[in-house]
Amino acid sequence: MEFLIKLILALLVLFYASLLDWRYREINDASWLALVFMGIVFIAVDIARTGVTTPLLYFMISVGVTSALMLALSYSNLLGGGDAKIFIGIAALFPYYHREVTTVFPIFALSVFANAIMLSLALPVYFFLRNLPHLKRVRSAKEFYALFLGYKKNASEIKPYEAVYGDGKSFTFILRTDAELGKVEGEGEVWVTPAVPFVIPITLGVLLSALYGDIISAVILFLRGS
Repeated sequence: MEFLIKLILALLVLFYASLLDWRYREINDASWLALVFMGIVFIAVDIARTGVTTPLLYFMISVGVTSALMLALSYSNLLGGGDAKIFIGIAALFPYYHREVTTVFPIFALSVFANAIMLSLALPVYFFLRNLPHLKRVRSAKEFYALFLGYKKNASEIKPYEAVYGDGKSFTFILRTDAELGKVEGEGEVWVTPAVPFVIPITLGVLLSALYGDIISAVILFLRGS
């Protein structure tokens, strides 16, 4: 029952954060702080009920390891600050696995992170299918790779949530979290990619990790068994 309550609360907070990120491309601190606060409450209740302080050790390890990794990614501009804090909140609320799942990660938040990354890879597949009409005009490996990152549109029609990564002659394949959105110099067609809120795959990743495990571990175990 405690696991179910945690999962429902986490999904409610993450759904709220997803809406904020979708509308404003920003997550308020209340979202991740709510997860941390609930995690502290659950740990305190566990210790008071059982008299065992082991859950506190799990809490400290989970939050410590996750914070170190997420802050490093955030400072490298490979992960948004709001997303990094959300992972810290998840680490606080779920300091250990509440049931047996398919995973090779010792920390629940890392399993969620792996799932979020894998779920995000569905977008390149969608982009490639959308760009199939452009396939016959591909003349280089760079142009082929560009088909997986986004789509072409007129520079004057770029939306506030889209970032430019190519103009047909040169491409920027590593888009950092500080990339400018909705801005482009010049005219004509450019290649753009939508800044889809990462908190959405994070939310789906929590549900998947809690009920099943993570995709990467499932693939690894499958390959080992084959």
